[in-house]
Parts: sequence; structure tokens; C-alpha cells
Amino acid sequence: MAYNLKDVFYLSAQHEYPHGTYGSAGIEGAIPIDVSAYVDPITKGRKGQGLAIYKVHCHVAADTTGTSQIATDEGAANFGLTVKPFTVSGDGTSEIGSPDLSCASDLAIYLAQFTSPASRLSGSTNVGNAQDAVSYLEPSKDVPYVVVRDTIFQIFETTVGMSTADSMVISYRMECAMITLDSSTLNQLLRTQTA
Repeated sequence: MAYNLKDVFYLSAQHEYPHGTYGSAGIEGAIPIDVSAYVDPITKGRKGQGLAIYKVHCHVAADTTGTSQIATDEGAANFGLTVKPFTVSGDGTSEIGSPDLSCASDLAIYLAQFTSPASRLSGSTNVGNAQDAVSYLEPSKDVPYVVVRDTIFQIFETTVGMSTADSMVISYRMECAMITLDSSTLNQLLRTQTA
């Protein structure tokens, strides 16, 4: 399959990281997204199927309607999508390790960071408007990330605790296609996507 109108479809996910849980630095979350309907790593004499993720878009908001974060509230986080298999999922976990939130992770699909205006300009009364996340790792139309595992995890870790007025709601939109994989490519991807 290729990156074209005929083959590409969208998958979306959204999760609220509540300020009550993420009120200090170093709090982690790992939220599962089930993609088992799009992958088939069991070949048994036939070709396998993977989920090619070509592009990822994300938005950081104060609520599920997309409202901007309050500019005077503190908060910062690194977050993204990974195929690392976490044994415990949910908010307030402690499973994220090195190098999960860095470009050194072979299991990371997409990574970004968000720093609220108040955290960027600490002590300023003119903090401006909240901005979206800054991506530092993402797949491309030419080289998609091919998922062969049943679950993608939304991972999140605070670097500055959130103020009490705002939570962070992160929504993702992935541009995907199901692709056929020969056994050697599938086996290579399965080895790579095993933590």
C-alpha cells in the first residue's frame, strides 16, 4: 500500500491527563490504543499485515472540546505514541524508562513536548496564548512506522507539574494504511518491536 487517497485512513485517540494526578513533575501515564483489527503477525504460509503510520497530528487542550489551556497556568510534559508493551497501563504509572521518550527508542512512533506559556515565562504577567506541542520525532510519508503489535500506547510524563485549574487533554490523529508484509520483513519488525 502507498500513501494515497485510496489506501490511507485515519485513526484518532484522545486522553485527559488530570491535574489532580499530574500535579508534580515526573508523573507518568501509559494509555492503550487497541489496533489488533489492523495487524496480523501470524503468517503460517501467508503474508502478514501491518499498520503503516505515515503522519501523526496532535493537539494539547484544556478539555475534550479543544479549549486552549489557561495561559497563566503552569505545566509541561513530554509525550507520544509507542509500541512498547507496558505491563501496567493507566494514569499515574511508573513504567516509562530510558529511552522511551527520546529519539533513541526504536519503539517510539511519535514524540512531542508541551510547555505552557506560564512555565516558559515564569514570573511574567504577559504570558501570551497557549501553543500546541512541538514534535521531535515523527514518521513520514516516505518512511512510515509499521506497527505489528496489537497495542499502541499513548505515553506521557510531566516535567513541570500542572496547576490546579487545568488538565492536559492530548488528542492524536494518525494517517494510516494496512500493508502486506513478507515473512522476513514481518520477523524483523517483530524482533524490533519487542522490548
